Amino acid sequence: MMDEIQHLAEIYQQLTTDVQDLTQKLADLQVEGRAMKQQLATEGHLDLGSMTETLDTFASIEANNRLIDTLNSRYDAAVVRLAHAQLLVPQAYFAKMSLDYGDGPEAFYLGKVGYADVDAHDLVYDWRAPMADAYCANRTGATTYAANGREIPVEVVGRTQFVIDHARLIHAIDSRNAVGDPLLLAVLAQDRTGGLQEITATIQQEQNAIIRESQAPVVLVDGVAGSGKTSVMLQRVAYQLFQHRGDWSADQILIITLNPAFGQYIKGVLPSLGEAEAMTVTYPRLLNQFASRFGLEDMYPDDEQLAAIDAALAQPGKAFIGQVGQLAWDQSDASQSFLLRMQRVWRWLKATDQIPEDLEAWLDFDDFAQQFDLRKLSHLDRLYLLLKLTAYQQNELKSVFIDEAQDYPDAMWRVIRSIFARTELTIVGDPSQKLFGASVPIADYFADRRIVNRQLTTSYRATGAITATFAQYAGPHWAGQIKAVQAQGMAPMTIEPNQLAETLADFKASSTQSIAIITPDATEAEQLSQTIDGQLLTAISQKTVKPGINILPLTLAKGLEFDFVIVWHWQSDYYQDPEFGDKRRYVAASRGTKQLVFVEGPAGK
Repeated sequence: MMDEIQHLAEIYQQLTTDVQDLTQKLADLQVEGRAMKQQLATEGHLDLGSMTETLDTFASIEANNRLIDTLNSRYDAAVVRLAHAQLLVPQAYFAKMSLDYGDGPEAFYLGKVGYADVDAHDLVYDWRAPMADAYCANRTGATTYAANGREIPVEVVGRTQFVIDHARLIHAIDSRNAVGDPLLLAVLAQDRTGGLQEITATIQQEQNAIIRESQAPVVLVDGVAGSGKTSVMLQRVAYQLFQHRGDWSADQILIITLNPAFGQYIKGVLPSLGEAEAMTVTYPRLLNQFASRFGLEDMYPDDEQLAAIDAALAQPGKAFIGQVGQLAWDQSDASQSFLLRMQRVWRWLKATDQIPEDLEAWLDFDDFAQQFDLRKLSHLDRLYLLLKLTAYQQNELKSVFIDEAQDYPDAMWRVIRSIFARTELTIVGDPSQKLFGASVPIADYFADRRIVNRQLTTSYRATGAITATFAQYAGPHWAGQIKAVQAQGMAPMTIEPNQLAETLADFKASSTQSIAIITPDATEAEQLSQTIDGQLLTAISQKTVKPGINILPLTLAKGLEFDFVIVWHWQSDYYQDPEFGDKRRYVAASRGTKQLVFVEGPAGK
């Protein structure tokens, strides 16, 4: 233990000293940059009197450009190094691996990011490094890990977890088992301050397999409530950026959600892992962005018939429906499908520089619908038809992540399949959390691509009592599979509506603890907010969860978590619905981590 205390003291001293030195270095580089700019402005005249003078002038310009590039590189490197040092100051590392490559054990300390001293000696190894896989996968003894396309044999001699607060070593735990260990339970017991937290120090074996999956372009993750699906998704974003550093950037990663509050909820997780924020967009907004690209109006829920459109496009072409391109259509193979013939027309239009300015006017949508016995095309139908006929694909994005996948309808998956046909996809959901609408077999949409299916059946979020409560509503999909990690805790209790104020007063919520009052719909949330001093969350408010009282409908509470949860009107028709009632109870009851309260209400409300 004394050796570890001394080691931490040395690393902490190195980090704090580097923070000071790098801060000063950046200030000095800024001064140097301003001086260089002034010097170049003074000397920056072109002497083109003769060939020799011209060559000397251009050589001077090139030399100055190299000086500027060198200064910028030094500055950028210092910025990154300072950011990493600052990230590690509160917790320099969270684990140590003792690995034997055949010449005796060697210690490797794992942290959120890698860090080396000025002589390039590694002090902390990034948790995403290849050798760290043996730790996150909970391996001991002889094993291997993949690096640069090779399998590296190694023996894991020891694994130690640390609880560190700046320069103070609180615990050093010999780690033999990942699930149920003291560090994991200590982290799970922390207050929910509002936003999602990274889980680097407590990644479990089954989560690690998802995070590091690199063989399949489509990864489907099926996880019970509280299994860390969203956290795993973000850790996977960070892992992919690390694996493809130099080739990928954060603006080439897209996270799609249906919940407007989700973007705020996950904000800060990736920066806490040393990465820039990825783009987050709601599915309706994504559709509107593509609609504007094709000159269409904003999309809105309508009577879509995308499955029928796909069936029509697969049929042999009938009559041409475009305003331009008749010749290319006539020269195409009449036995081919309508889709292939129209895509040939589009390629011809591009090759001959005849792309219409108004793509919507290019096609006769009514004629198409009439030819194939379809209803009048909706806004989304028109967008989808244009996407298909122009063979449009989004190639700038490298990886797309989709949260709460169970809630997306058939139309969404057809659009996603079409737009992101060459993009890596990570799709995360829980069939038992579908609050309305028909379920769709997501894997079927990607049958032509390699798919890896992963399941997460351990719920880490809540106490044993809360987990047992929501598990009884999980339905046949998770029957008998949900496992709890935390202690039993307090049993959920039921109160009457007139006891709500008293119950809220009894909750000893500190400045870091969150309370949620979850209502069946937005109207009841609005009504409650007028009588209770709390923050109202709506689909358009752009607010996120905060410590204290949050009032919100169940549709917004999905994917979020709170220390204390009060479910309003537990006996209402909304929760008694024969098809979706249990799923709604499952979602509502699984939002709480420490205490769960049901507020009775007369049936029919």
